[in-house]
Amino acid sequence: MLRKIVLTLLLGLSVTFFMGCAVISIPTPNGMHDSPKAGAPAGEVLSFFEGVPYRADGAINRSGEFTLFADQNTRFKSPGLNCSGFTVAASRYFFERDYALNDVKIDRLADSGPDAERGEDWDFGFDVILNLTEGMKRKVMLPFGQKTKIVEGDGASLRGFELHDIKAWEDVISQMTVGNVYLFTMSKHVKFKKYTILHHHVGVIVPEKDGSVWLCHATTKGGVNKVDITSSKNLKRIVDANPENSLGKRMILIVEAPLQ
Repeated sequence: MLRKIVLTLLLGLSVTFFMGCAVISIPTPNGMHDSPKAGAPAGEVLSFFEGVPYRADGAINRSGEFTLFADQNTRFKSPGLNCSGFTVAASRYFFERDYALNDVKIDRLADSGPDAERGEDWDFGFDVILNLTEGMKRKVMLPFGQKTKIVEGDGASLRGFELHDIKAWEDVISQMTVGNVYLFTMSKHVKFKKYTILHHHVGVIVPEKDGSVWLCHATTKGGVNKVDITSSKNLKRIVDANPENSLGKRMILIVEAPLQ
């Protein structure tokens, strides 16, 4: 019942987005200049954020202020984003939706609160990318003709394909089309406290007309950075940065959504 209530609220939220955000103005983030307009080409959005330093839990609120997901009363004079903060900030431009941080954090299935069996926020990345694309004509990207529906899974059962399967990557990349943006969440098996699975990293993938396919994310050492994953060398770098462990396969869930 609680799951149905949460999803009903999300559906109402998506309707509000569509009805109330036909024309929006996204404030230029503090300390940054020449921001793109909402609905600007995706490549322009990536270039705007590229180089922003990494900040643990860092995000941008609807007023353009740098803050934290967990403590939104905190303000920073200088830019700084974590992977989720970048993904939310870029999505405001991609989808022409002025997301509030608390809406993006909604626990979709009411299964990752403080007393959750699998640990608090174990599926945070899963919630983020699905909350950002709620109400859109979206689909899960899978290799080799596989298909699934978002409504049929949760953060444990809906994890996409194996991160280290290069052939799967190549097949999925070949399906990507200009005019769409692809949000991803990486997940891995862990073993600490109550946690067994953790959706630990999110980002975006943008195909361009020149044939390049940019994976862009915020990392601790590189800040917001992008690589063209049509290059096998670049793709291998992404994969190798996430080594396997003995607990189980690392996975990546990629969701396609149309640019506005």
